Amino acid sequence: MSLDVNISEPDEFNCNELHSCIDVVAKLKGLEDFVYHVDFICGNGENLIANVFRILIKDVQSEDKQYSFIVKTLINTARQELFHELHIREVNAYEMIVKKYEIIQESLDIEQRIVFPKCEYTRIEKNQEVIILEDMKAKGYQTDTKLANYERLDYTQVSTAIKELAKFHALSFIYEKQDSQTFENIKSKFQDIIFTERFLNKSKLRNYFHESYGMSLNLVEDLKAKKKLEMIQLRLLELLKLYTRPGKSNVLCHGDYWINNIMFKNDENNETKVCFIDFQVMRFSSPLTDILHFLFLCTDSAFRTAYFDDLMIDYYDSLKAFLNAYSIDINSVYTKEDFDDDCKTFLPFGFLLAMIELRILTTTPEDEAISKGSNIVPGIHISEVPGELVYYKMRVNDVVKECVNNGVLDRVVDKLSSL
Repeated sequence: MSLDVNISEPDEFNCNELHSCIDVVAKLKGLEDFVYHVDFICGNGENLIANVFRILIKDVQSEDKQYSFIVKTLINTARQELFHELHIREVNAYEMIVKKYEIIQESLDIEQRIVFPKCEYTRIEKNQEVIILEDMKAKGYQTDTKLANYERLDYTQVSTAIKELAKFHALSFIYEKQDSQTFENIKSKFQDIIFTERFLNKSKLRNYFHESYGMSLNLVEDLKAKKKLEMIQLRLLELLKLYTRPGKSNVLCHGDYWINNIMFKNDENNETKVCFIDFQVMRFSSPLTDILHFLFLCTDSAFRTAYFDDLMIDYYDSLKAFLNAYSIDINSVYTKEDFDDDCKTFLPFGFLLAMIELRILTTTPEDEAISKGSNIVPGIHISEVPGELVYYKMRVNDVVKECVNNGVLDRVVDKLSSL
């Protein structure tokens, strides 16, 4: 066994720990004499929670026998203590939920199934946290780069993502119907983790949410709306807690559903398949929290104004069809009336999330330094950076104008009196 490392080893890379984990996985695949190659995909701030590697393992005796894996680890990182709970949440998602969903889907034809990467190996001990997954890129799945290149997603892409999300949620309803007693225990393990007081303090996310909201607030041009947004800022986390706690109709939600956490593949019939990844914040909550998370981060107000109703029809029809495959009447789990009510009720959640997360979607670290008032950005001349944060500013004012016009901003302000 030997190691071929295609990186300048970062602090997060612990050769001995990774070597040990890969040895276990290789032997599970029947490999005794092998070499492996490591590519460092992201870390050092590129991923907020994990450091991600791609590992290619080759059998020394047979060049045709090789496997590609994705390794996610908190090993040797300063963030380890802060995000240990999120690592455990993702391990539980793969071990308790994804494995069960795979079993549930065995009755379906392969083309009808929701796709997940196979979880090959996990460890949850502190300082040794790791998840090893099959590399879906090796199966032809790719991440979409349009948003990263400031391009719009088209209706087909968004509709596909929403319809596949409906199937993902349907599996939760099916699980509950098939084994209500076990599901009752499962959902208690997947209550929201992000907005608990303990985690907000422990992870410093409280500061992150307020800082991000404040950065967006500074870019708002509508002074009347800005005053209302300042009122909201004082109770921001209470509002987010309100919208993410379980309500009348709930499922096991992805929790961070946007374009970077799904992968796409066109099959031989030119139909798009979707693979779900990254379950660190899976929670038992309203399906609308996932739907609106995707729509408010991955589309703009013009798109939502034109297609929101159509997309909600796409979602509900897909949910109904998937449930029908298991002889479950949708009205027994989620009536159209309740769904329509939730579409209206949870709109403020999408708006609040956009005010926080558009910062990450639309800015570089250099842009952020400028927005915070920095006069010097290391390694770059200030004249080279768009000081107006043009795209970020445009997206913030776009969503604020939308939520002024449709009354969502006033609804959020009214909600403050009930907190």
